Amino acid sequence: MTTPKTTLLIIPALLLAVATVPAVEHEGGIGFLVAEPTGDFGAIVDDEALGISLHYGVRPVRSLTIGLGGHAMTYGSESTRQDLPLVDDFELTTTNNMGGGFVFAQWRPIDGPVQPYAEARAGLTYLWTESKLEDDDWWGWGEVARETNHDDLTTNWSAGGGLLIRLCGGNEFERKPAVYLDLGVTHTRGGEAEYLTEGAIEVVDDAAVFAPSESRTDMTTYEVGVVLVFP
Repeated sequence: MTTPKTTLLIIPALLLAVATVPAVEHEGGIGFLVAEPTGDFGAIVDDEALGISLHYGVRPVRSLTIGLGGHAMTYGSESTRQDLPLVDDFELTTTNNMGGGFVFAQWRPIDGPVQPYAEARAGLTYLWTESKLEDDDWWGWGEVARETNHDDLTTNWSAGGGLLIRLCGGNEFERKPAVYLDLGVTHTRGGEAEYLTEGAIEVVDDAAVFAPSESRTDMTTYEVGVVLVFP
């Protein structure tokens, strides 16, 4: 039986092999993400996650793209002022984050100015909560200290689709890439993980007390981005 970790090893090897073929098209993309936690994850996390994604792929045939990608998102943030003896006030900012990498396969049945596609992904998701202490007057630097309060790693499977809308055609002889607007929706089935949410850190008698939640990490992600296809 193929596991996510096995898939993550097999597909990059295939990608490297295909990328060495001279006639293969390459593509790269960047996107802005809005993710809505769903299921038990959505019942615990109140806020949408905002972030960015990057990907690189090769096209062994015109209708198929395989590649690697990554994303980083923040699903909650809170700031408080801290009074410390003999110094100015500090601002303590705590953010809840998730990020990771994935391998993907994308099928585009139509080659034209508007290209619908279906996509499948397998990857790893890293969730972490980080606190940062800032003081604008400290030696000219805003950040005084930073610490990861809690983290966990899990796997995920995703399926989705979208549209690629051609904004500019490419030129093979001039090596100019084609430019596409990418509009996509992805449904992610995330593995079990422990994570912190807003209000899950409490300071009691000068000690931090953590109250992590645990659930699957399912979500629906909406993406708007730009893709460059190099002939």
